[in-house]
Amino acid sequence: MIYGDYIVIKERSRKGTGFDYWLGSEDEAGELPFQNKVRLEVSGLRKADDSRVRARIKQKIEQTNRNDSKFPAYIIIVEFSRSLSFIVEK
Repeated sequence: MIYGDYIVIKERSRKGTGFDYWLGSEDEAGELPFQNKVRLEVSGLRKADDSRVRARIKQKIEQTNRNDSKFPAYIIIVEFSRSLSFIVEK
């Protein structure tokens, strides 16, 4: 799966890290694993109003703070009943 200049690394992050996947560039030759990469947290809601979506975004930002490393994070919230996606870069 490709997100801009990143692809999802095929491994999920370790349990308890506060995010789901690592994003990395296609060409990682000679680099240490995950060096200068991005964290990705994804969450979905079946049917939610704007306040519930904002609450989920806040929750996921706090969740990624548990492992607030030098790596940036993308948080993607999908609201399925309206087919909307919200992307937050942290």
